[in-house]
Amino acid sequence: MKESQNTEFKQSWHDEYLKWICGFANAKGGKLLIGVDDAGKPVGVANAKKLLEDIPNKIRDTMGIVADVSLMKRQKKDVIQIVVRESDFPVAYRGEYHYRTGSTKQQLTGFALTQFLFHKMHLSWDGAETVNRLSSRKFTFKRLKYRFEQRVHKEVKNADLVSYGLITKGGILTNAGALLADDCPIPQSRLFCTRWSGKDKAADSTASRKEQGNILELLDMAENFIKVQTNKGWVKRPTERDNYPDYPERAVTESLVNAFIHRDYTICGSEVHVDIFDDRIEFVSIGGLVRGISYEDIMLGVSVLRNQHLANVFYRLKLIEAYGTGMLKINECYADNPRKPVIEVTNNAFKISLPNVNYGL
Repeated sequence: MKESQNTEFKQSWHDEYLKWICGFANAKGGKLLIGVDDAGKPVGVANAKKLLEDIPNKIRDTMGIVADVSLMKRQKKDVIQIVVRESDFPVAYRGEYHYRTGSTKQQLTGFALTQFLFHKMHLSWDGAETVNRLSSRKFTFKRLKYRFEQRVHKEVKNADLVSYGLITKGGILTNAGALLADDCPIPQSRLFCTRWSGKDKAADSTASRKEQGNILELLDMAENFIKVQTNKGWVKRPTERDNYPDYPERAVTESLVNAFIHRDYTICGSEVHVDIFDDRIEFVSIGGLVRGISYEDIMLGVSVLRNQHLANVFYRLKLIEAYGTGMLKINECYADNPRKPVIEVTNNAFKISLPNVNYGL
């Protein structure tokens, strides 16, 4: 036997091991074997009968869950097996949240705890009330309402703001509402745009812009910055010439929307980065793939929304054509070009690189 993501060995029982049970319940479940050393060798456990009575009660009384506790014989030694199922809700041990990852147990705090609680409770950060429960009466949505009028010819009323998840029925601004309010109070709703004079950041920057505010305003600013800082190539014909922009407009818009909609706004001190180089544009946002999907999934069109309410608003504004199609649309823009977009994903970040179709021509 070996320890793994779902299996832990302990030679004897100590109440501290309730934290391991908490960790299993908050992760994918698992089993704790008491009376087994680290090498997987059964060494037996004393007072097995009493532990069979005490352990289930301690699990129930401290965490409110039930685990299967049984006595087994391994090489003629008494071994207690505790099988823990994955919980559908967050499980706390004396006010602490523990999580099993790999073959270790970690106590969740701060940002990691916030992410875990939202995930376990099937909530999205953007649908939660703002931290200080800001009253919606102090904020306006003129830019959002104007965008609806211009793009889809719809008049947005206060009742719509509630149904879109921007304001609660009690009149409290949600995080999505804060990001779309004219005077956005979310400090990490920021954008950094830079034009570099070469093909990497070792070169000098020739232009830059930094802004904080409403994400619709940031989207406009990013698009304008790119238009100003990029050129049009051209192909000469017998009697005329055809202009081709450095970057397909649709690919740029899809990349920006992806960066603003799918980024993780719970990370303070972060922002969306747009870096223009001679041969490409890079769009970088904080927040890797949503738990449960892979890079291969998104390339197939699978969509799991980190910010459901923001995505819904952008969909209604027709800034999103259909969920899960963003990466496919970007690739379609380069179908006839030998240079292809590059998508890179880490646990904490997402980067889309669009090649300059006129570079080197």
